[in-house]
Amino acid sequence: MYRGATADNECPLVVDTSTPSCGSSRFGCWVCTMVERDKSMEAMIQNDDEKEWMQPLLDLRDELDFRSDEKLERDRQNRDFRRLGGNVQLFERGESGQKEIVPIPGPYKKQWREHLLRQLLKAQTEVRRNAPPNMENISLISLDELSEIRRIWLEDKHEFDDALPQIYLEETGEIFRDPRIGAGNSYLGTDEWELLEELCQDDPMHFELVTKLLDTERQYRMMARRIGIYDGLEKCFRTSSRSENEAISRALYERKVKQSASQGDVQEVIKELTEENSKQNPFAARFGITKSAGIPS
Repeated sequence: MYRGATADNECPLVVDTSTPSCGSSRFGCWVCTMVERDKSMEAMIQNDDEKEWMQPLLDLRDELDFRSDEKLERDRQNRDFRRLGGNVQLFERGESGQKEIVPIPGPYKKQWREHLLRQLLKAQTEVRRNAPPNMENISLISLDELSEIRRIWLEDKHEFDDALPQIYLEETGEIFRDPRIGAGNSYLGTDEWELLEELCQDDPMHFELVTKLLDTERQYRMMARRIGIYDGLEKCFRTSSRSENEAISRALYERKVKQSASQGDVQEVIKELTEENSKQNPFAARFGITKSAGIPS
C-alpha cells in the first residue's frame, strides 16, 4: 500500500540509514483538506489500474479544498455575508496601514450547498459502478445524514421547496426513503417556492424574508399554544430585512459607536447617534429634532 502511494511506485530494500524508504506517503480521511494535495491518493490512482475507481473521490476532495487564492475567493463568493445566526460580524484584515474591515463569511448559500450534495452523490454513484466487488456498496453519505441535511434545509433554513429528494433522484436514479417519521409533510412546496421566487426576482432579500415568514408560521400552526411565534417572526425581520450593503453599513456603524463608547468619547457617540437618527427620520432632521435614546436597534 505504501509503495502504491509513493510517487515513483518504488519501495527499495533498506540496507542502511541513508536508503530512502517508501514510508513517506500518508493515509488519512479521503476528504481531508488539511493538505494542499493528497499525493498518496494521486500516486495510488496513477500507479495501480485497480485504483482508478478512486478518481471521483480525489476530484471531489480537490473541489472542497480552497487553499489557493483563486479557490479562496470562489469560496467566499459562495458563502453568505452573515453568520449562521443571521448577524454580520466584522474583522480587520491586511497589514498595518492597509487594513480593511470586512464581514466574516458565513455558511454556504443554498445553490452551493445543493451543488456540493450533487457532486457527492455523483461520486458515490460512479464509485459504486466502477469499484471492485468488495467496495461496490461503499457509502459516502448515509440515509440518516441525508435526512438530517433535509431537516436543516426545511426547518432551520426555511427552504420549503424540499430540494433534497429531487437531487437524490436525479443523481442516483433512486427514490429517497427518509427514515424520519413525518419528514417533508408541509402545505408549502415547490410550486409555492417557484411562484414566490418569480414574484421577488428583483429582490433576493425580499424573497428570503417572505419564505422565512411563511415557513415560521407553518412551524407554529399546529401548536395549541403558539408561544414563541412573535420572537420567530421578529428574528426573520432582524436577519433578512436588509440588503447586504445595508446590513454591512449597519454593522460598521454599530462598531464605530461601540468603539467610541469604550474609549469614553461621549461627544463622538452623540454625534453618531444624531446622524443616524437624522438618516432614519428626515422630518426630525429638517426641524433639528433628535432622540435621546441609546443605540438604535
